[in-house]
Amino acid sequence: MRWRNILLQYCFLLITCLLTALEAVPIDIDKTKVQNIHPVESAKIEPPDTGLYYDEYLKQVIDVLETDK
Repeated sequence: MRWRNILLQYCFLLITCLLTALEAVPIDIDKTKVQNIHPVESAKIEPPDTGLYYDEYLKQVIDVLETDK
């Protein structure tokens, strides 16, 4: 009977801790302190050249697709 009482106490403690963690308010990031001076456009980003043949082939395919009408 003693072990059953201890088990119930631990279960109650575990449930209490879980409910406290689930009900906690998430922390928001202060948007006024975050500064994005120079937004990066996706068109200006160039993937690094790895020297692989696949990269050159992929560039050629993209060029053909962009010029295709």
